[in-house]
Amino acid sequence: MLYSEFLPSGRAISGATLGAVLLITISDPGVGLASSCPSVADPQGINSSQPYQLDLPDYEKQIGKKLALKSNPLFADQVKTGKLPPVAMRVPEDALIYLPYKDCGKYGGMLRGLAKALESGTSEILSWRQVNLVRISDDLQTLVPNVAKSWKWNDDLSSITMTLRKGHKWSDGEPFTADDVVFYINDIIMNKDLHKVVPSVWMVGGKPVEVTKIDAQNFRFDFAAPYPGLLHFLATGGSYFAAYAPKHHYMPYLPKYNPKADAEAKAAGHEGWVQRFGLIWHKWKDAENITAHALTRPTLESHLVELVTNTQRRQFIANPYYFKVDTAGNQLPYIDRHHERFLDQELFVLSILNGEVDVKTQTMALNNFPVLKEGEAKGGYTVKRPSGAYGPYIVFNQTIKDPSLRAVYSDLRFRKAMSLAINRNELNEVLWFGLGKPEQAVPIGVPFVTDANRNYLIAHDPAGAKVLLDDMGMKMGSDGKRTGPDGKPFTLLWEFTAQHSSAEFATLVSDYWKKVGINVTVKEVTTQLMREKASNSTSDINMEWDVPYEPTMISQIDVYIPPYSDIGPLVGVPWRDWVASNGASGEEPPAWAKRLFELSEVWKTVLPGSKRYMEIGTEMVKINLENMVIIGTMGSLPRPLVVTNKITNIPEGWNVSHFNYGYDYPYRADQWYFK
Repeated sequence: MLYSEFLPSGRAISGATLGAVLLITISDPGVGLASSCPSVADPQGINSSQPYQLDLPDYEKQIGKKLALKSNPLFADQVKTGKLPPVAMRVPEDALIYLPYKDCGKYGGMLRGLAKALESGTSEILSWRQVNLVRISDDLQTLVPNVAKSWKWNDDLSSITMTLRKGHKWSDGEPFTADDVVFYINDIIMNKDLHKVVPSVWMVGGKPVEVTKIDAQNFRFDFAAPYPGLLHFLATGGSYFAAYAPKHHYMPYLPKYNPKADAEAKAAGHEGWVQRFGLIWHKWKDAENITAHALTRPTLESHLVELVTNTQRRQFIANPYYFKVDTAGNQLPYIDRHHERFLDQELFVLSILNGEVDVKTQTMALNNFPVLKEGEAKGGYTVKRPSGAYGPYIVFNQTIKDPSLRAVYSDLRFRKAMSLAINRNELNEVLWFGLGKPEQAVPIGVPFVTDANRNYLIAHDPAGAKVLLDDMGMKMGSDGKRTGPDGKPFTLLWEFTAQHSSAEFATLVSDYWKKVGINVTVKEVTTQLMREKASNSTSDINMEWDVPYEPTMISQIDVYIPPYSDIGPLVGVPWRDWVASNGASGEEPPAWAKRLFELSEVWKTVLPGSKRYMEIGTEMVKINLENMVIIGTMGSLPRPLVVTNKITNIPEGWNVSHFNYGYDYPYRADQWYFK
């Protein structure tokens, strides 16, 4: 990975960006362009220091004239009646200009997606509309401006000044300014009633971020130590969130601004203002779109909630104040509506084959590929196989509340035995057509992970597994089932969700474990129940984890230390609580976990690619592997990606579709359109 984007100028061009510059620089800029729509495929002399985008004033300077802005006909009646101002008054003065991949599109249509349920498999559809201060480009390396116009670091990367777009407005027409960023940090993130502990991404050097408003367009984040991973967070894993909130909308719900907020919340049927606020604001932007309140909540996203959500669907409509414009002057997005249908996962493939889905990759298993491929012509879609999927991970809950189970799962010999008992080659052939590669769970695309790390304890060795279990005192009975070390019958309850595993995977792996004497009961449960049990430390096995790519490691090291996930913790919730409270609550972690916590604090401050970066990364991989915290199964798995033939401006190099990159976020869904 290239890191020149970290330099204090905030505008340095990395090698990847330079490639994009060369791609979109063909001739001298100026008046007299060959046509009215420069694109990635045909830049027509337009220069940019950022891949496929530039600010409106820069673009107008190059074309030698004022760009005439055009609005989606969807808003024509509202403009005519005065409900909406003309488009020139709705977009920022320095709107973000997109060079579309192929050509400038046309308005209209509804982009149809599938999810399992509210808060279950909905991230991909969120990625069609989401925005944050910065974005990662489709090379999955280069960081580019998005909501923010530009940024500038200080010399030691402990302070960053960001500039917003002049005249940017929320979806209700109210100004979006630095006040909304200050409000987000000081009144939400630092609010102890809402966050008992400041989220770790805003804690560096043992202290929380400080935010300062410079003027309406400019603000500054100050950290107690260097924080080079901030922009990677905002552009990748943090892209599901937003580092701002509409102050004008949320003030009435906070006692600081409205002394009657608590009484009003109780009158509305809530326990108090905190509960009410939690229903209308959430760091996970998708979670705000569940209640009827979402119809009134302002957003900067490309689409906003159009109908009250129910258990069958959600529907979104284009944001009339969206801040992006194409090179012909058309305000984006092109597509009028997004429709998210909730459906049992067993019916996903049938719905796709019937031509009822436009884009789908999240939760699509590789074993669906043959039937999807066969149905391309009938369904009117193309199925691709981008990389980025990895086989399910298995984590034994070492902090489970049941003391007899904890004695087993916290024994390293047991975890090693369970890894050795798995026949990964057979899993690969049976479940994934031999297209995967047996691997342990290690970060992807980082320079400090070796083949030895990837291959650690992946050999199928049931005899070795039996020796380890014997050493633990887990005796094999005449029925082929082992007791626990306490001599009592032992049963492992494996509750899984379809979001993170298939029944076939759980059945095959449990059969491997049964062959070495471990009695396993497999049960499918809902994602919600699994998350509740994981958070309460009552589940035997947890699986809600996405292997971190390098940008995720850089910006969200919490994914590689206990409890490894916020939404569905894997192991070590009481350890995290002990660390966060300086020992006042929770449980003292074992030495290896303590070391991970210590390393993570230093990691946040080091420059990616530096010698110290390599040292810490190497040690963290070693600790996690040698303690067999997360048992990996398969790597390098393609994931089916279904795209209707009716839409265009889809990039040719759609090589990764993964949660840690925001699914479709790098591929600019706001410039897709229906042919």
